Amino acid sequence: MRFVLDYTGDWHQAGNVFIHLPEQKTMAAMDSFTIKNAPSFRLVFPAHVPAYFEAMDHLLEYDFETLVTGHMSLYGTPEDVQTNREYIRDLRPSAAEALRTVDLKEAAAADVPKSNRQAERKVWMDAVVARAAELMPSWEKPLGGTDIFLADGLNAVAWSVFID
Repeated sequence: MRFVLDYTGDWHQAGNVFIHLPEQKTMAAMDSFTIKNAPSFRLVFPAHVPAYFEAMDHLLEYDFETLVTGHMSLYGTPEDVQTNREYIRDLRPSAAEALRTVDLKEAAAADVPKSNRQAERKVWMDAVVARAAELMPSWEKPLGGTDIFLADGLNAVAWSVFID
C-alpha cells in the first residue's frame, strides 16, 4: 500500500499534510472541514486563512473518491470539498464588501469611548460581520451549521481580508 504525504502549506496548523492513498482512491486531510457542515469556529482555526482557501483547490487536484477529515466520523467526497469551497468562497466577497462599506468611526461612535481604540476595532468588526452576514447567500440547505458558524467564519475571513 502506497501513502503519498504532501505538505501544501499551513492550511490548518503548521505542518499538516495531505495523505493520499492513490490505489484506494482515498484522501486524508485532517481537520480540514466537517463533511456536510459549515466550517466551525473561525474556519477550524487555520494558521493562515488564505492557505485554508487554497487547500480546498489543492484537495480537488487529487484523484480520490473518499475523504477522511477526522470530524464527526463522516466520510466525504470530492463533491463535499467542492461544496465547502463554494461556501468559503462566498464568505470572502461578503466580508470584503462589508469592510468597504462599514465605517469604523460610525460603527463605534455610540458604544465606545474615543480613547479605547481596541474596543473601537472590536465593535467595528462586529458591525462588519453583521453586514457581511446580510450579504451572504443562504447555505442552510446544502450545509448544516451555517446559522451557528456563519459569524465565526465571516470574522476570520474579514480579518484576513483586512490584514492579508
